[in-house]
Amino acid sequence: MSRPTEGKAYPFIHTRRIRWGESDPARIVYTARYLDFAMDAIEAFFTDRLGASFYEFNLDHGVGTPFVHVELDFRSPLTPRDTLETEVRLSRLGGSSLSFAVAGRVGERLCYEGRLVCAFVDVTGPQMKPIQVPPQFRALLEADAAFALA
Repeated sequence: MSRPTEGKAYPFIHTRRIRWGESDPARIVYTARYLDFAMDAIEAFFTDRLGASFYEFNLDHGVGTPFVHVELDFRSPLTPRDTLETEVRLSRLGGSSLSFAVAGRVGERLCYEGRLVCAFVDVTGPQMKPIQVPPQFRALLEADAAFALA
């Protein structure tokens, strides 16, 4: 579940309950799941801001958005008792890429933070080729880009 409000909420918040199957024998969330949480939140941002999920971008627009850089810092463990809120901020709107800052919290407790970069590519040919952020999507992201500079 995501928490946009009327109009667009800044920053964007994606909320999800932690499930039992995401934990490991230590009874905390398995480390690799944190990247899933960040990418899920960014996909929810895409759906909210651009009107299309990653799958829809590929299928309906012939555009892929593979991640080309990821940094994550772990601050506090998560358990299946937690409801995680991941804040997503567009930190840079580049020519052919988007940079995101994410921060996952349970209440005021910071659990993880990171930086992720995705590139826009044409997926209609035999090889993915970098492309500029399509103008119709760039226009929709400008408010988030301006918020990042504020």
